[in-house]
Amino acid sequence: MQRYRVLVINDFVQKGGADVVYRQSAELLSAMPGVEVQCFDESRFHGSSSLLAKSWNLAAARALEQALIRYRPHRILVHNYHNALSASVLGVIARYKRKLGYTAYLTCHDYHLVYYNPTLHYRVSGHIEQVTLDELGTWRMLRLRASAKGVVHDIFTKAYWHAIRILYKPERIFDRILCPSDFMQQALHRRGIDNTVVLYNPSALSVASKPVSVCNRERFNLAFVGRIAYEKGLEQFIELAHSIDFARIECLGVFGDGPDRVAIEQRYASLVEKGKLIFFGRLPHDRLFSALRGFADAIVLPSVGTEIAPLVIVEAAMLGLPTLIREGNYRFTFGDTVGSKIAYHDDAQSLRAALDELAAHLARADRTYHVSDFLPHRYAERLVRVMQIDVPPIRGDGQP
Repeated sequence: MQRYRVLVINDFVQKGGADVVYRQSAELLSAMPGVEVQCFDESRFHGSSSLLAKSWNLAAARALEQALIRYRPHRILVHNYHNALSASVLGVIARYKRKLGYTAYLTCHDYHLVYYNPTLHYRVSGHIEQVTLDELGTWRMLRLRASAKGVVHDIFTKAYWHAIRILYKPERIFDRILCPSDFMQQALHRRGIDNTVVLYNPSALSVASKPVSVCNRERFNLAFVGRIAYEKGLEQFIELAHSIDFARIECLGVFGDGPDRVAIEQRYASLVEKGKLIFFGRLPHDRLFSALRGFADAIVLPSVGTEIAPLVIVEAAMLGLPTLIREGNYRFTFGDTVGSKIAYHDDAQSLRAALDELAAHLARADRTYHVSDFLPHRYAERLVRVMQIDVPPIRGDGQP
């Protein structure tokens, strides 16, 4: 059997959720018969981490060029490139695609193909607002402050974004763009990018636990899992919960780290002292899942930015835990079929009602969650079909 050579590309080895999917995709593909996998990320080259390098990383482009010449892949799967690798790798991918004849795929883990800010939000008087799909591609986008780093940085961000689109048209370098959610596909279509397919990211868990009913309890432990940064909404949720005196909330456990952690711990030191707010830090997946099983009754996802496909919803459901989700100026539809979502809005009455709904939900003895679409083997099977790995590889001369 002729083996397929697949090169999987990503900015970082281990930093965020997209990097977990990067490693999973490489592991799952390499387990497939007839598939050989190599990875390319920041560990494959030495270079500067300056702002200039993030804009145009020559060291990354040269290293990728050498990797392509040596490995001669039949398929390329890119996760993220626009942070550590930068857009400089796009020209390399396009040039050697013509020379070597491989097929290229991109997974959209953020919104950088459709908007200046990868989380699809803008700032007004220090507050974050979400960009709606109807606004994408309109002249109004130029006037919105997409960056938190000032007017000059915002202007350069927008100029750079447009320059890369004119120079490369990133969406046309890739034969198919993989969308982890239906909302991402809709956003791409609004910008005229139609070479897309929806492919849900895989959960880090491969086995689901049966939900256990929680009866005769008035208060519950909630868990926040993720990066402690403004756009993730942790501080806003604490403030909202504090406004209702933590009604029905026994304790809020924070699993993660980030730039806002120290400030939040200091501001809410009294809640920490009372045991109403506990910071567990960032834990590896195996320890995280074990800790959540022992602590949480439910997860809270209070993001003020536009999430794409937060697997915390799915993985919480696989642990038997529902998720409280903040909804802003759009309805958050990812994972609707899972059956574990309870929505709230940014007002005290809405949060109280959501917590009452959570209590009723947890008390149900028959609650079940539907997570089969997110199991790792399902993702692997679909990924192989999307990447056409059952088709004989094509050599650089165009012959099979």
